[in-house]
Amino acid sequence: MDRNLKAFLAVAREGNLTAAAEKIGLSQPALTKTIRRLELEFGSQIFHRTTRGMELTVAGRKLLERARAIETHHRHAREEIRALGKGSVEMFTIAAGMSYQMAIAPDLVKRLSLEFPQTRFTLDYNLADTTFPQLLEGRVDLLLGILRGEPPEGIETRQLFNVEMCVYCCSDDPLAQSDSIAARDLSDRRWIVYKRDGTVVERLKTYFRDRRLRSPEIVMEVETLAASFRIISGTSYFTLAPVQVEAMAKAAGLKKLLFEDPFWRFPSGACFRRSTSEFPILARSLDLLSQLVDEQGTPV
Repeated sequence: MDRNLKAFLAVAREGNLTAAAEKIGLSQPALTKTIRRLELEFGSQIFHRTTRGMELTVAGRKLLERARAIETHHRHAREEIRALGKGSVEMFTIAAGMSYQMAIAPDLVKRLSLEFPQTRFTLDYNLADTTFPQLLEGRVDLLLGILRGEPPEGIETRQLFNVEMCVYCCSDDPLAQSDSIAARDLSDRRWIVYKRDGTVVERLKTYFRDRRLRSPEIVMEVETLAASFRIISGTSYFTLAPVQVEAMAKAAGLKKLLFEDPFWRFPSGACFRRSTSEFPILARSLDLLSQLVDEQGTPV
């Protein structure tokens, strides 16, 4: 990729000449000359020099949009050419949503690590909404989570199953003994929610609002599902979690409530860059995912 554009991207991202120069291994005077050279080339000022640092002008924001696209295409070209040689990868990063946390994602990484011993793996539990930019930028190689509409250029998806969000409570709770729960039964309950997913909170509030119930009282946000289940056990708290983690919830002493109508149902699957689709490790990941979904009886 053009060195001038790399320098520009570094300054745009860091917002500071000193930090950008350090990041790309240039001296600050050399980086300043590069920015001036770009401004001469494009015939417009691309940064405002302020006491807070380097701020993009309107022209700079337009250049940033194009430079990011060039960077993405350059990365995809490298990956596609490497794939032609069926080369191995040194690092493979997977980001997974909560439907994959307890079984599918750990089992996937475990099997991949045995089949690709030369590759180092990273498994993060993140949300599609926050991780998608990292997938586009090449910092994540495989994203497992909710599928929303048409993916951006260069990204492919494969649906694996449908997720149904369910209400869980302590198995000793009186509502846990009921065969059918109505929305009004939840009106005075207190909730613990998964901290990383703001969508869950919004869906919960929407469910209550649509049924003309008072907004739910959220008393705690927790980083992991395992922690939230442990906290709920022995209390009157409720939470929302995928039906796919029902076995984990049961082991923690919780029970899934049976509702007249479901909270939320959505397609979930794998997202990956098209440029990596020929890599053996990516192709194998998709095969293993299909197997794991079948083995665990995840509803399609």
